[in-house]
Amino acid sequence: MGFYEFRRQLEYKSQLYGSKLVIVDRFYPSSKTCSNCGDKKESLLLSERVFYCEKCHYQIDRDLNAAKNLEKLGQAMAEVTPVDKSEPTPLDETGSKIDSNQVIMSLKTR
Repeated sequence: MGFYEFRRQLEYKSQLYGSKLVIVDRFYPSSKTCSNCGDKKESLLLSERVFYCEKCHYQIDRDLNAAKNLEKLGQAMAEVTPVDKSEPTPLDETGSKIDSNQVIMSLKTR
């Protein structure tokens, strides 16, 4: 599957489930930014698999560092924040009738 199709499917599923899909600019420095202190490196070679921050001395796998930065960006852009990560109780288990393809969730805002 190509990137266009992958993105198209993500957009479709996000809309279907009422999720917010955040598209990040391809040049966003997620790998070059320290996920611990926010300091940004000028350059980072692809061969450097471990990110090391000169400012706070934080050391982490390069891809995990990028993932943490993207997660922070997504959380900052979210309109609502889930109260917890527990699974929602389907309405059919509480006595209400719903279609087997529906998932109803309640999100609380801050």
